Amino acid sequence: MRVYLSGPMFTLADQEYNLRLAAKVRALGFEVYCPNESEPINNKERPEITARMIYEWDIAELEQCNVMLCQLSEDSGTNWEAGYFDCLCKYVDPERYWGIVGHASDMRFKSPPHPDKHGVDNQAGNANALVIGGFQQSLGAYLYEDEVLARLVEVAAEREGGVRGRSKAKDESMA
Repeated sequence: MRVYLSGPMFTLADQEYNLRLAAKVRALGFEVYCPNESEPINNKERPEITARMIYEWDIAELEQCNVMLCQLSEDSGTNWEAGYFDCLCKYVDPERYWGIVGHASDMRFKSPPHPDKHGVDNQAGNANALVIGGFQQSLGAYLYEDEVLARLVEVAAEREGGVRGRSKAKDESMA
């Protein structure tokens, strides 16, 4: 199984997290494309690196993957990738493109909404419903990294065993 790791990648903290997560996914025996490691397009200080080059490179890599591990983000590039991959899964080749595992790592999602607090006083995370719904419709949305990694293992086992789709006995932590 080849996994495309998608998420914000512009701060040092983002980069370090992505590299650590990519290593954990590889330790499970999966091949991973992590854009932070993409030497041909990673150095944004090089003048020959263009938006079109980045798009073409990352889309080509996305099309070589079976599963997308997508970190919930307001990053427009991440959301573009998720929409593109969802289309591949639904309309192009569901046998080749298996789905998206959503990872909502923002600590505010772990706080239950408080009915008496609104706006900035309510620490519960605010996620785009279309994005969360897409994750849930695909391979699930998860709050914790260990759940994300377990779901990747489960997806690989389902595909190897010929079982199609998500086990309905499992509940997404963000359902």
